[in-house]
Amino acid sequence: MHDRKYLRECPEIARQSLATRGEEFARKIDRFLEIDVERRRQQTELDELRSERNSASKEIGQLMKEGRKAEAEDRKSYTRTVNARIEQLEAQHGMLADEEEEILLGLPNFPDPSIPVGPEGNQVEIKLVGEPKQFSYPARDHMELCQNLHLANFEAGSRITGSGFPVMHGNGAVLQRALIMLMSDIHVLRHGYTELRVPFMVHPRSPLGTGQLPKFGSEMYHVYVDKKLNEEDGEGGPHYYLIPTAEVPVVNYYREQILEQPSFPIKFMAYSPCWRVEAGSYGKDAKGLTRLHQFEKVELVRICDPEDGLKQLEEITADAEHILEVLGLAYRRIVLPSGDMAFGSAKTYDLEVWCPGEQAWREVSSASLTTDWQSRRANIRYRSEPGGKPLFPHMLNASGLALPRLMIAVLETYQNEVGNVVLPEVLHKYMPHASILTPPEAGAPPMI
Repeated sequence: MHDRKYLRECPEIARQSLATRGEEFARKIDRFLEIDVERRRQQTELDELRSERNSASKEIGQLMKEGRKAEAEDRKSYTRTVNARIEQLEAQHGMLADEEEEILLGLPNFPDPSIPVGPEGNQVEIKLVGEPKQFSYPARDHMELCQNLHLANFEAGSRITGSGFPVMHGNGAVLQRALIMLMSDIHVLRHGYTELRVPFMVHPRSPLGTGQLPKFGSEMYHVYVDKKLNEEDGEGGPHYYLIPTAEVPVVNYYREQILEQPSFPIKFMAYSPCWRVEAGSYGKDAKGLTRLHQFEKVELVRICDPEDGLKQLEEITADAEHILEVLGLAYRRIVLPSGDMAFGSAKTYDLEVWCPGEQAWREVSSASLTTDWQSRRANIRYRSEPGGKPLFPHMLNASGLALPRLMIAVLETYQNEVGNVVLPEVLHKYMPHASILTPPEAGAPPMI
């Protein structure tokens, strides 16, 4: 959410900035300013009328004490007129305030001046690390590897729930767990993050704070609970969302709180399953593990001083990159253009890993600086000194990293000519019984 005072005082700068994300956002600034002027005028009139009503009430009491009943009745009649006007203004003021709030919640973050301007396709590659692997023999894609090595059962997932909900099977499940443990250990022990274990279901106010609501409500899974089973819920009824990313609960960890002289940056890490409707047709990108309705991810969140946001973005991105480097995977970093960033982002780096079986780059992380856009929505503040004015910190998030595309890259990169997968040494301690993935032995549970 944006600072009302800034929009009021610098409307042209706001228009120009938001126009790079879409002209419709720039036009909303004009409507905000119209509402803001009228709402503040009404507020002034309301304050004056309420003051006048209070004075009239005192005057009526004094007139009654003095026995001047006729004059008191005249003042009562006038007070009734004032009350009617107050009631009318309060209704109008409330409607304007609601519309103003709707506009503010529907405005994306201002793009940082350092990023390219334009729609999807205008991204710029910042760096390339490693050589995209090529094979002297026909490379198998992850679908074939998962089938031959019994790592994922897509048909069973469809029977249980539906497409986009695969069952990870045998060593596929173990590999996924090993990757999660590797990433978690590195981020906590080497990068200094504090690990959180967060709820996977949240009240609507939490995705409102991070920016998924109201714009992206249709892309999230809803959960409804009978009110009789949920007597503790006093805010809006028994309605929850399954999280699309651990960013949602982690960012809201300090919602509505004031941090007293915090030691910045605050660094949190959380593993979670994630649920996304992902409505629409994605063609070949929808196959196998590439785009799922349920997947798992390790998420990084930082909270920092407003002057330090861009520096922290470089650091949180480097933390995510380190996982790819440890696994020996080729990757590239790109900076997204203004028209292709997440709604709340001011600057975003995407990390894309090379998947040799598909001969394609696949995104495994987005690292974003959301400035004070999220902290304002979630009302997270801090004081830099005792008794100081509460300020809004800057927030950052990054996937560190997302499964299962990371798993796709590992399988396809480390396959050998006979179709086995020789896992990198860094994973051996997490699955010492299966450092080489091979077809299951006779007697193993069938995968049908």
